[in-house]
Amino acid sequence: MRYVFIRFGILVWFVVLFCNICLSVLVTCGQSPAQQPVKTGQTTDIYAIPTDKTPKELLEYAQKMLQKDPTPPDHSQQESLNEFIRKAKFIIEITDTALSRKPEEPLRSQLFLFKFQGLFGLAKAENDPDTVQKLESYLDELDTLMPKSREAKKARLLDLQRQIDLFVKKNPNEKEFERITKIFFSLLRREPIDFPNGFALNFIEWMEIAELKLKKKGLIETGLKELTAILQSESLPAYQEMLKQINSATKRLGQEFTLQGFSLDGKQFDIKTLRGKVVLVDFFASWCVPCIEELPRLKEIYAQYHDQGFEIVGIGGDKPENLKKMIEEHNISWTVVSEMLTVSKRLPSIERQYGIKAYPTMFLIDREGKLVNSNARGQRLEAALKRQFMGSSKNLKQ
Repeated sequence: MRYVFIRFGILVWFVVLFCNICLSVLVTCGQSPAQQPVKTGQTTDIYAIPTDKTPKELLEYAQKMLQKDPTPPDHSQQESLNEFIRKAKFIIEITDTALSRKPEEPLRSQLFLFKFQGLFGLAKAENDPDTVQKLESYLDELDTLMPKSREAKKARLLDLQRQIDLFVKKNPNEKEFERITKIFFSLLRREPIDFPNGFALNFIEWMEIAELKLKKKGLIETGLKELTAILQSESLPAYQEMLKQINSATKRLGQEFTLQGFSLDGKQFDIKTLRGKVVLVDFFASWCVPCIEELPRLKEIYAQYHDQGFEIVGIGGDKPENLKKMIEEHNISWTVVSEMLTVSKRLPSIERQYGIKAYPTMFLIDREGKLVNSNARGQRLEAALKRQFMGSSKNLKQ
């Protein structure tokens, strides 16, 4: 394969972080002997708290019990949610029991983080104001209990992502936006803070969605200025890497997007022929699994906006025969340009021109032929298209 096509998004990073915390607890504690769940009467309650175990044994017991799934095979979504809530409450209760027995370091810190997992899971599942308040208070407590812990700071990032996800799902207000933004910049100013790769770019993309939801222009521009100023004031490698990512993503924004190549039928294509239309340029390959997974939603978006002046131009990065087969199998109706065919006809490489290193990569071009989004996927694409077609009566009605 010529390119690595798997791109880890912010959500994937946070899941990995969550799992790493769990694994670190297991590894540090070592292998535990088989533990038997507590029996009550004739039934077994796997979430009952043992009374005769040390803090370390309680943690080992909890880890083992959490691997069990007492829900029936044909359980409903509500039953799964209820079970998830039970597990979260079990984590909180057993951790409090272990901490009450005054464990020493490093077990004490591991238990603090373990309790955070329970509170975080409960807040995600219930989104109850009291539960969320307990989580936020506990994060403040972690700052005091573990002031130099990188894991405690990453817990803050995990909770920030929870709040951003909730913001996107509901109809937010400007006060919520200002609160989340304040948390982000407060975390960014901490030192040393380990932000995941791509976090700053994802934050900017979230601000695009916020600007649309709040119907308030200038949020992205203001946020980007503040973000850039903070990154430029620090010499930390992580900050400099984020600055490079932002500069790379934004340096072409507002510039004319040029593209010439050959379509699969051998005809020369120039994107200038689509001037006056909004165009999504999709760099993909037939072997790219994420590219295939995005096709159904792309086809829906194409059908929704095509009559209003929306086009998609695919840039296929593998063999023309494989691209033709993919087009037939998935009934793709938009123009597909072949990178290999373009190069063979002695035109410059399109992928090299735009530094494409991952599939899929999507650029959104406005009616004037200027680049307006260099990472137009998922909700970012939908938000960007709504801005482009906001004046359309048909779109407003939808």
